[in-house]
Amino acid sequence: MRTSTRLILILTVLVGLIMAAGGYYRLRQRETFLQRMLQNEMHAQALTLQIALENVFRAGRPQEAQLLIDSLSQNPKVFGVLVFDETGTAVLASSSMTAENRQQNEAARSVATTGIPTERTRRFNNEEVASLLTPLSLGAARRGAFELAQPTSFIKTELALARRDITVVTLLVFAAILLAVLAVMRYSLVQPIRALVRGAAALGRGDLNYRVPEPRQGSELAQLAREFNRMADSLAEQRQTAEREAERRLKLERELRDTERLAAVGRLAAGVAHEIGTPLNVIDARAEQLLERVDAPLPIRQRNLTIIRGQIERITRIVRQLLNLARPYQLHRTPTAAGPLVAGVVELLEADAARQQIELVIHKVENVLFDIDSELIHQVLLNVCQNGLHAMPDGGRLLIACAGPLLLRNGQRFASISVRDTGTGIAPEHLMHLFDPFFTTKDIGNGTGLGLAVSRRIVEEHGGWITATNNATRGAQFTLYLPVAKEAVAEAATVAEVPGTKELQPSAGIKQRKPREQAAQAPQPV
Repeated sequence: MRTSTRLILILTVLVGLIMAAGGYYRLRQRETFLQRMLQNEMHAQALTLQIALENVFRAGRPQEAQLLIDSLSQNPKVFGVLVFDETGTAVLASSSMTAENRQQNEAARSVATTGIPTERTRRFNNEEVASLLTPLSLGAARRGAFELAQPTSFIKTELALARRDITVVTLLVFAAILLAVLAVMRYSLVQPIRALVRGAAALGRGDLNYRVPEPRQGSELAQLAREFNRMADSLAEQRQTAEREAERRLKLERELRDTERLAAVGRLAAGVAHEIGTPLNVIDARAEQLLERVDAPLPIRQRNLTIIRGQIERITRIVRQLLNLARPYQLHRTPTAAGPLVAGVVELLEADAARQQIELVIHKVENVLFDIDSELIHQVLLNVCQNGLHAMPDGGRLLIACAGPLLLRNGQRFASISVRDTGTGIAPEHLMHLFDPFFTTKDIGNGTGLGLAVSRRIVEEHGGWITATNNATRGAQFTLYLPVAKEAVAEAATVAEVPGTKELQPSAGIKQRKPREQAAQAPQPV
């Protein structure tokens, strides 16, 4: 739809809505005025009739009351009159009232009792009328009421005429506005816009010599045409400037990447120097003692050599972890059930958990098949669980849970394994650095700060991710999101409990291995 057509429709509809709203408001005003006029007229007639009827009844001439209401009913604006006694029974009625209209009226009895006039809308002989019930003195201390009814059909007739007049006027104004807007749009808007469109198409084709003819009127479109031509004049220069700027940005990006690589190498070198520097100092000090005290007793020399070997093993472990962090992994993916994977990790942690008075709980493990390298993910899960044990030096609970395929990323379904502890939690300032190489909150000599970095690398090699959060009450939670095997996708809607994953009892109730057996099966840190 063209812009001019859209503007014409918008303006026409807007004006039409405004006029319709105005017409509706005028109709409501007219209706209110007619209803108020009817009420005023009905109240005036009722007051006059009340005075006349009370005089008749006070004089003891009730037969004149019938003549009075019959004569009043001759007025075309009066439908009829009913006179009720104190029980609400019609005792007098004008000739226009049928037997059905003269039935006992509870509202009339209420007006006769309370003396409060009542207005209402009723239907007499299938015709809608406005009714006014007015209290009436029937003489001899008797109280009654009379009902004056007036037809409301003239209000509908007046409103229909007013509605017709408003409709005709609205249509005429619509036509006038449409013609005026068409003329203005054609000469003041459509032609200049078409010229601008042709100019934009020419510039799009690369014709920088094209210029838009400027309208004679000093309107906004004329200003737009001048600015368009000015843009065409400077477009070639801007293109050259953009090319030079692009080359400069490309050069800066290369320099920035080089700087970032140097910074990463510097941080890595600083971490390696910090982690290897301490064991090297120990080796140097022990070697110096061996050189200075050649005749030292054999136990002292053996102790120094043992310490030197231990520090060399520590350096070797750090180097091996650095290699694990940098080298690409050759994944051997197999469908791996969550239950045996978690149970295997728990089995290795039982002894340490019992010694630290920590309760191991498999909270919930659903029947999920992961598409993973089971040995590498076993290493990651074991490392995360060991960190949870270290975070609870005074005992607590370590809960492991597995949720079914809940997430979908790049067409691959993922399930999660979460490890939650009740320890001290993670300081907010440490959360964003947890997976950085050589970042650790443990004491010197108790951790290299590479475990979580290697763990994240392994999980990401599988296409998943790992997150760390603090619990709302106490402790921290690590969640591993791992891909689900294709064989398990069809069964994702019917998740079942894996056999043998009931909640474990507190560590005190778990059978502990002998020290030699524990040492043989103790996992190597990542």
